[in-house]
Amino acid sequence: MSNAIFYGILSVLPLLAGSFIGAYINFKEKLIGDIAAFGAGALIGALTFGLMEESFKLGGLDSSVIGFLTGGLVFIIGDFIIIRLGGRGHRRVYNAKRSTGWGIVLAAVLDGLPESVALGISLALNQKIGLLVLVAIILNNLPEAISSAHDLKIAKKTPSSIVWVWSTVAIAGFVAVILGYTIFSQISPDITALFESIAAGAILAMLASTMMPEAYKESGLNGTLATIFGFIVVFIISKAGM
Repeated sequence: MSNAIFYGILSVLPLLAGSFIGAYINFKEKLIGDIAAFGAGALIGALTFGLMEESFKLGGLDSSVIGFLTGGLVFIIGDFIIIRLGGRGHRRVYNAKRSTGWGIVLAAVLDGLPESVALGISLALNQKIGLLVLVAIILNNLPEAISSAHDLKIAKKTPSSIVWVWSTVAIAGFVAVILGYTIFSQISPDITALFESIAAGAILAMLASTMMPEAYKESGLNGTLATIFGFIVVFIISKAGM
């Protein structure tokens, strides 16, 4: 449990740091895009060499495929609702000035929960996979928080309220890590494998619909290169026996 608490804290600290930076500091969007792209590549590596491989080992092909598709579809449905609420900055229909800010916050929660649950499950199953997921989450959460905090400023939220909102999101993410670890360390491997692949499907759907389009919009081909580097770093970690 101590490892889950420690990893959970590490995973949400970038949310707090990013919210402060986005709320109080004018950050270059290109750099945010580079970091986001690197994080996207790292997440792809983590779900490929960690979550899905472990899910397949524990539950077999059918459980992995069903869970992965279910997670992706659930995220898509949630993302559609978020778009209707004005919570996606890269969408043409999005207008942060007209948003109440709740759509932005809900988008952050939707993006973050699958990662947090996946981290908890990974720690319950395999410390090495937990490390892969943690690295990827840290690289993803910082630019996510900076970008969303910037959008909340456009939505007329005060810097202090932005930090408080993101503190709440961070707490929710931490709780999700602990619950994921606690629940799935007590459940049969087949069910754990199913939920691990559900988390992987939701993460990939998030990357395809939010992280990667936003990163490319802000960084262009530099973002593409950063994505490649993010993936190869996680691949090296997964194969280096770390």
